[in-house]
Amino acid sequence: MDKVIFICIFVVICQTVLTVGHERPWIFRQKRMANDEDCHSLMPGPGKKLPSCCQMPNILPGLDNAWEKCFEKFKQIKDKPETEEYKEMVHGKDPPCLFQCIFMQSGLATNDGKLNEEMITKKMSEGMNNDHKWKSLWEPALNKCFDEVKDENIKIMPMMNTPAGRLMKCFLRDLFMNCPKDIWVENSECSNTRNIVKKCSEMPPPVFKAPPKLI
Repeated sequence: MDKVIFICIFVVICQTVLTVGHERPWIFRQKRMANDEDCHSLMPGPGKKLPSCCQMPNILPGLDNAWEKCFEKFKQIKDKPETEEYKEMVHGKDPPCLFQCIFMQSGLATNDGKLNEEMITKKMSEGMNNDHKWKSLWEPALNKCFDEVKDENIKIMPMMNTPAGRLMKCFLRDLFMNCPKDIWVENSECSNTRNIVKKCSEMPPPVFKAPPKLI
């Protein structure tokens, strides 16, 4: 498969694909979740150009199959809350989280959704430790995010309110906000984007152009 699918594609971006045609209600739900105009600017959409500010590493390598299976499952069950598959991907009455499925499919979470911190750290090390720019940064960030996942008082957009979703939102935000200087694009657009990401704490950063291509 020639296309590069990094499993860290955020559920925000993945689900934007489904807004084409008759499935636009999803994007309207997301806009209600982020009621600030600046925060809206972080959300991807068909034909929308997002700034390329920080080249992200391959965070979870080798999980293309889990990603493909879960994306297909999501498309089939996203409007069927009565199904067991739907219930596996949700927290309470929140919308389903694609990351929860991916983590469960790949053994990074148990069948009841609990994160396997040892397996997650091992999987991430496969890609991150091979990138000298990120090697010293990623594990402290991940450990901080493991702790944050357990804090139910930290607000997050409903579609990512599962252990896996909360972890990935936290982790990608931390990587983006601490992007190494030699790969950060220093211009006014990226400075403004970083300020917006800092302000909009419930949102993941705009690290991808569109599904599933990495910036």
